[in-house]
Order: sequence, then C-alpha cells, then structure tokens
Amino acid sequence: MTRIPAFVFVLIGAALAMCSQTSQAQSFAPRGNLDCNGWSKIQAPLRPQMTCADLHGSLGHRFYDNGWYIGHDEPSIGFNSTARHSGNSVQWDITLPTERPLPATQTFENQIAFWFALAVCDANSYPQGLCIPDSDENTPELAGSAFVELQFYPPGFPPFITQISCDLTHWCAALNIDSLEATAGFNYINPNCTEPVNFAWIQRDGKPTGPPGPATANTATFTPNGHTLLMNQGDHLRVTLTDTPSGLLALVEDLTTGQSGYMVASGSNGFQNTDLNTCAGTNYDFHPEYDTARFGNFVPWAALQANINFAVEIGHFTPGKNGDNDTDDAPCFPGPTVAGCINFAIGGDLDFDGSSYLFDWPDGTLHHATSLAIRSVRGGGIGPLSRSDQSGDYDRPFPIVQFETDVPASEVATCQPNGVGCVVPPPGAKFYPYYALEGSAGNCALVFGNLSGPGINSFGKAREYGTSNLYWYFGTNSNGPQANPCIPQIDGD
Repeated sequence: MTRIPAFVFVLIGAALAMCSQTSQAQSFAPRGNLDCNGWSKIQAPLRPQMTCADLHGSLGHRFYDNGWYIGHDEPSIGFNSTARHSGNSVQWDITLPTERPLPATQTFENQIAFWFALAVCDANSYPQGLCIPDSDENTPELAGSAFVELQFYPPGFPPFITQISCDLTHWCAALNIDSLEATAGFNYINPNCTEPVNFAWIQRDGKPTGPPGPATANTATFTPNGHTLLMNQGDHLRVTLTDTPSGLLALVEDLTTGQSGYMVASGSNGFQNTDLNTCAGTNYDFHPEYDTARFGNFVPWAALQANINFAVEIGHFTPGKNGDNDTDDAPCFPGPTVAGCINFAIGGDLDFDGSSYLFDWPDGTLHHATSLAIRSVRGGGIGPLSRSDQSGDYDRPFPIVQFETDVPASEVATCQPNGVGCVVPPPGAKFYPYYALEGSAGNCALVFGNLSGPGINSFGKAREYGTSNLYWYFGTNSNGPQANPCIPQIDGD
C-alpha cells in the first residue's frame, strides 16, 4: 500500500497552526542563510559547509559567487515521465548504507549527503518570472524556479552545524530549498543574497527546530532536537514528495522501525522567498513547478538538467588531521571517528585527491560501507513512482532515465566551454564512482560506488556519464535520455 497515511495530514494541520509566523521588516543577523555558498557581502554563513545546489552562469560560463568559484560534484540520475503528477507527486524506495567497523572506509568520507530533487515555484528566483504551481504551462526560461534537495546525512562525523553528521550512528534528513537572486541572463546578481537557502529537519512532529528562512535562520535551525527523525544504518525507507494546499510535503517513512517524519515547505512553517533587491524575506508556500517530469521541465539555472532526480554529493572529504596540506582541504577536524578535512574552502576538492576519488567506495567487501539501494515502492524495478488519478496510488513508473555529473565544471584548468577537456574521471582522480544495476527484471536495485561482477550492470562505469552537454552547460556531462534499464512492472500495464 503506497497511499500517504491520513494521520500525516492531520499532523500537518496541527503543526502549521502552531508554527505560524508573520513576515516583518528584516534586520539581518551577522550570521545566516542569505547565501548558501557563504560569500554574502553582508552576512557570514551559519554553517559554512552547506550542500548547495550547483548552478551555471550566463552564456555557458562558470558561475562565480562574489568572485569565488562555488561548483560541486553531484553525480546524478534523472527520471522523466509524461504521466500526470510525475512532476509534483512521487514516491521513492531506498535502503540506507550500513557502516563496517574501522578501519573500513566510512560513508561520510565518500559522500556528505545524497538527495532527492524536485523543481518548485519561486517568482523571486531566477529568472524572476511568474510561476504557476503544478503546471506544464510554465516555460522554464521564464518562470521563477527554486531547487529542492531532500538531503540525507550519513553518521559518524558530528556535530552537524560544523561538520557532517547528526550523531555517530544514525542517518538524518533535511528539506533544503535553494533559490537564485539573479535576473534573466544574469544581468543583475545580488551579491548579498546570491543563493539563499531554506533549511528544516525532517521532524516526527513536523515542527522546524528553528526558523527555516534565509533571512531568519539561526543556530537552532541546524540543531537536531528530540523530534528529529533519526534512522538506523540499513533501514528501508519510503520517501514521498507531494504537493499539498499548504506547500510541498516531504515525508520519510522508516519501514524498518515504523517511525516517520515530515516537513511542509510553507510560510506558516517559516519558509521564505527572498527579495531580489533588498534580500528581505517573506513567508512563502513553495509548490512544485511542473505537473509532469517530461524532458525539458528543468530548473533553468541548475548545473544538472534536474527536476525528479537523485544525486550523491561527493568531493568534500580528505582524511588526515591536516588533510594532505593542500589549499582546498580546510576546514579540518580531529574526529570524532577519523580525522579529516571537509574541502569547502574554495568549493570542493578541486585537485580530486580526496576520499571520493579513491577506490574507497562500496565494492561488496568488508573494507567499505554497503551501498545505498534504490528500488521502486512496488518492487520489481528502480526509480520513483508517481501518483495516478485513477487509483490514487503511486503506481506510474518513469520510463526514461539520464545519468549526468557536473564534476567537469570543477576542472577549471582543463574543461573548456567547447567541451574539450571535460572528462570523467577528472584529472588527478584515481577513481570516479558510478551507478550500477544489481539483479535483473523483477528483482533489481540501483546501487552506487564501485560495484561490478556477475549480476551487476555497471553501464560502462564512469563512461555512463557521457560527454559535455553543450546544449545545456559545458560543465555538465551526460549520455542523454535513455530507457529505464529496469522499469517497474505495475499490474495492469
């Protein structure tokens, strides 16, 4: 059964009533979320190592935030469908990795997060145009668009506000919504709030721990409390992203423990959009931008061709008390699990010599954590399912997929606007992780890392990411849309 439990909507109503806030004139705190990348001219970041949506600049150029390159490495798989509601109501099925005892490589050393994406309306975001919620009438190049990342954080490297994890043993998740304060063609970019971010933990009671809005966030925003949903290693989850009258609902159901948590991206919960000129925040309900996930219904400013996507955020950890003493290592921490650096000083691991670019990924041995595993909520295939009008259930598969990665944009010395030198693996890397299909029709899972051998389709390993996608952005490589290699088979299809 894949319907959303009725009790969730009862809890949503109660939580929204209790969390109502009013928008008021802004007096910006010294630290906040006005710029996810941390380069605001008027405000330092609350959490310097935020996992931000990567973006591209105008006319095929790289994007620089106040002169700083801010690219990320986000190997991703996108899912496309023309079915109704495939762009605004989807369910995913995922099994979390399990850590092996030290000295095995821990998940946080390879990835600081993985996330589920969705495009949402924000008329105050690039390109600053009217956006009609849940509608394919939106023209991507004209409608104001923000980018949702429902992020999951691995255990082992707390505390979260300065490092990566909620605690030493549990996974946790948060709803992030990134906007872009720039006009069409990037003719004007506000240097004070270039990429404002909303952030809220997935909570068992649906109430944010602190104000989510870019202009109002404080340390409580990033501090889990007793209601934050914590998930065990290896737990089996059902993840729902769907529109409600109050805003986008992100629901995480832990099918292993029976616990669940959720968050609604509503003005009543303190979510905000941001004024292009003043950076002032106004309480705002974020709704999905599109009705379908047809090819082309993308966030226009994102480096990835993204809407209904899954991605792994890599390239942000180098082991060692001082890393390997490169300029891209800082900040560094002594533990608590292993000593290491989080590679955020200049955007990421730009020389590609950290943990993410070694043979330290899940490979089926005890030397590494297990891989995440994505199936469909009905089994028998991979990827999300969208909600059907006929049944009210989540039973519509996504027939088209696309592998892509934006790591070439970080190859600043070699990747050129004509696509030359935009290679995967990047120069300096000994390895680059890839998506693979484990099993066969009727019993398959999408895994990620360094898995190969009998029963594994590795799609050519790093070659699955293809070549420079010059039509979209030269810094993103893609093999283009292709048939879902293990499409869920639904009764009646």
